[in-house]
Amino acid sequence: MDKGILRKWLKSGYVERKTFHATEEGTPQGGLISPVLCNLTLDGLERLLNEQFKRRKVNRVRYADDFIVTGDSKELLRDEVKPVIEAFLADRGLELSAEKTHIVHIEQGFDFLGQPMRKVNGKLIIKPARKAVKGLTPQGWGHPQAERLQQAGRGDTPA
Repeated sequence: MDKGILRKWLKSGYVERKTFHATEEGTPQGGLISPVLCNLTLDGLERLLNEQFKRRKVNRVRYADDFIVTGDSKELLRDEVKPVIEAFLADRGLELSAEKTHIVHIEQGFDFLGQPMRKVNGKLIIKPARKAVKGLTPQGWGHPQAERLQQAGRGDTPA
């Protein structure tokens, strides 16, 4: 990614409630541009891992600014794959989050995009997290628009 374009995006500011807010670095939490910039920045990681680990079982899944990497063993991921990813990110001025980076066995399980994933008796189990499901139910909305959405769902017309 062109670093000049990235720098401009990170310093472009944002508008909230018709008011411009300057930013010196970063993007607003939940901003639409954040996953786009991340995808542009991570472009090439998959190709690099494919080249480095042609004959090894290393797989990736990337969604917006989240990704997981799987491999044959913890040792492969810890000693070989993770250093390649760290170097790739360092070249772009980024680093892995120690808080979010875990090397675990699939039977131990992990969360990805709010979905707990683990393997039980050879079968992959993906079950939505209770917190994620609660946010989808009317009782969990807690949002000012919830009543209007409920009325629309019933066919009522809000005043």
